Amino acid sequence: MADSKVNAPSSAYKAMLPDWQLVLDLMGGTRAMREAGERHLPRHPRETKREYRARLNRTFLFNFFSKVVGSLAAKPFGKPVRLGDASPQELRVLTDDVDRQGHDVTAWARAVFADGLAKGFTHFLVDFPVVDPKKVQTLEDEQRAGARPYFVHIPAESLVAAYAEVVDGVEHLTHVRIHQSEVRRKGYDEEMVQRIRVLEPDKWEVFERTEDNAWKSVASGANQLGFIPLVTWYAGERKGLMQTRPPLLDLAHKNVEHWQSSSDQRHVLTVARFPMLAASGITLPSGGEGQGDDGPSENRGKLTIGPSTLLTTENPQGKFYYVEHTGAAIAAGRQDLEDLKDEMAALGIELLVKRSGTPTATETSINEAKSQSELQAMAESFGDALELGFHYAARWLKIQVPDASLKVQVHTDFGLTEQDKQDLDVLFKARAAREISREAFLGELKRRGVLAPDFDANLDAESLGSEGPALGTFRPAPSALGAGRAPGDGQVPGAGPVVPAGGAA
Repeated sequence: MADSKVNAPSSAYKAMLPDWQLVLDLMGGTRAMREAGERHLPRHPRETKREYRARLNRTFLFNFFSKVVGSLAAKPFGKPVRLGDASPQELRVLTDDVDRQGHDVTAWARAVFADGLAKGFTHFLVDFPVVDPKKVQTLEDEQRAGARPYFVHIPAESLVAAYAEVVDGVEHLTHVRIHQSEVRRKGYDEEMVQRIRVLEPDKWEVFERTEDNAWKSVASGANQLGFIPLVTWYAGERKGLMQTRPPLLDLAHKNVEHWQSSSDQRHVLTVARFPMLAASGITLPSGGEGQGDDGPSENRGKLTIGPSTLLTTENPQGKFYYVEHTGAAIAAGRQDLEDLKDEMAALGIELLVKRSGTPTATETSINEAKSQSELQAMAESFGDALELGFHYAARWLKIQVPDASLKVQVHTDFGLTEQDKQDLDVLFKARAAREISREAFLGELKRRGVLAPDFDANLDAESLGSEGPALGTFRPAPSALGAGRAPGDGQVPGAGPVVPAGGAA
C-alpha cells in the first residue's frame, strides 16, 4: 500500500515550525546559523554575494540561548528522579534503563525536558517490542524474551501531525504521524531512510520513502493497548493541541539580535583596519576591470587595486587618497553587544524567579514561602508527564496500578525570589561598572544557585582565555582616528561626513 500524503504536516505543525526553526538554528551553533544565511542575517543593500559570504563567514555565534537551556534543564535533575516506594517493582526496574539505550530515567528525562523547554513542548512514546505472538503468549514468555516497555523521545519537530477528540471532557488522541530517519549501510556506502510511523488507537503502520519519492507501507499491526501511548509535555502555556509559545522565545530572538550586531561589529573592525582608497576627478573604466568570483557583471566598471596594479588618470586634477575610519562605530558596536548580553542574562533568569500567586502587596510577604518559579512549575508538570508514561508502561505489562501508588518525584527545591532578582540586577550592574571582581561576581551567582554547585571559576577562566578576545575589544590604529584626511593633505576636498562601515554603501 502507498500513500503520497502520509508525510503531510498538520496546520498546528506549520504554525509552530518557524519557532522551531529558530531554536534549531541556535542550538546548532555557528555552523547552523551560517547555513541559515539570510534567514537570520539579512544581506545589506548593494552588498554583493561574495561580500555577504565573507561577512557571514567572519560571524561567530555567542550561543547564550543554548547555555541557558542547558543550565535551566539541569536544575530539576540535580537530584535523581525517583518512583514512589509504593510503585510496583516491575516499573521500578525500568528506571535503570528507561529507553533500552542504557540511560537511567534521570539522564533521559533531562534531555527530554531540555527539548521541551527550548521548543515549547516535546513528546515521548511508551513503546513495546514487536514479538511473535506464537512464541510469546504469557507474561512469563515476555519476561523470558526480554520484552518490556520502554520510552522513546519524540522531538517536537518530528511529530508532523496529531489529531484528537474529546469524550466526556477527556481528550483522546485518534491519529498521530511521526517522522523518523535511519542511516543504513549499503555495501561500502550508506543511505538515509525516511520513515513515517502512523499510530491509531486500534492499529499502527510504518511507511518508507522509495527512490521515486513515494511512500510505501513496510510494516503494520494491531495496537494491543486500544489507545495511543504518546505523552506530550507542554513547557509553555498551551494554545491548542500541539500549539504553544516556547517560554524562551524572547531570549532566542535576542540571541539572533546579538548575532546580527556581532556580524556588523566584526565587519566594522575589518573595515577599520584597512584605509579606504578614494579618488577624485577619475573616470571609471567602461568594462573588463575587476572581474572576480561573482562574474564580470557584478564588478564591471570598478577599479582593480592590488600590489601589481598601477593607478593612473588622464585628468591633471585627479588624484587618489586614503580615507580612514573614525573608530566611533567600534565603541558604539561594542556597547551594543554588551547591552545585549545583559538583556539576555536578564531573560535567562526569569524562569527561576519565584512569584507569588497573590497580587496584593500585603499578602506577598506572607505567601513568599509558597511562591513558585515558572521553572519549578514546569518541573512539577514534567513529573506528572512521567507518571502518565509509567501508567502506560503498566498497561503494557498488564498490571493494575492505583494513582496513589505511582508517584514520580522530580526535584523542585530551587528558584530565586523577587529579592534575589533585585540582588542579581545589582550584581550585574556592579560587575559591568567594574566595582566588584569577576571572582566575587561568579561566587555570588554560585551561592544563589544561578551557577551549578560544581562550577569552577578557575577552569572557566582558562576556557575563556582560550576563546580569544571578545568582539569589539580591538582598537583601530592611531592613524585611523584622523577621519577623512589624506596623508599629508589635510581635509579631503568635497568629502562629506564619514559613513559608518558595515551599512549600505
